[in-house]
Amino acid sequence: MHPEQVVSMALFEPGGLGETVTGQLFTYCYIHTPSMLRLLNKRYVKMSRQQIEKLLRSLYTGTSAPTDPERLITVLQDEIRGKFECGENDMDDWQLSGIGAFRLKWNLLSTIPQIQCPTLWLRGKNSVLVKQSEMERAVALARQGGSEAALTTVPNAGHMLPLEQPETANRAVLEFLNRTTK
Repeated sequence: MHPEQVVSMALFEPGGLGETVTGQLFTYCYIHTPSMLRLLNKRYVKMSRQQIEKLLRSLYTGTSAPTDPERLITVLQDEIRGKFECGENDMDDWQLSGIGAFRLKWNLLSTIPQIQCPTLWLRGKNSVLVKQSEMERAVALARQGGSEAALTTVPNAGHMLPLEQPETANRAVLEFLNRTTK
């Protein structure tokens, strides 16, 4: 996978590691109900700051203790507003095209052994979107392909790890890069 161009990689909770998502059938029905994505965008954009915080905790941070929760709320509000104003759906295209009724239509599992560089896989311990077992399997697949691979699980962080615990995330990446690049 382009070893001449990529010396090492740090991956923060990448998508495409599982065969299903939590609430698979519900999510499939949600994204295939006409106008539902746009309807919920309208609802999200009208949410108060307190409602955004509740959404943030339920979907992204879980029970973590972000270093700057107010910043995270602002980031999520800006994303919701931007998607609404630009007429985008609340889910990304790769998510919309990949979710089938009972399993994902695609994942990246077969390509992971092709990685030919050291990889650092980072996950927030409280993440509700990417499972620990999925990250562990990805690291094992990278190692099976012959690459150095390590998993760092950061406490007090959820899916938005780099924004929730930036100093810890930056330190882990810097240590990894110092060790694996020349």
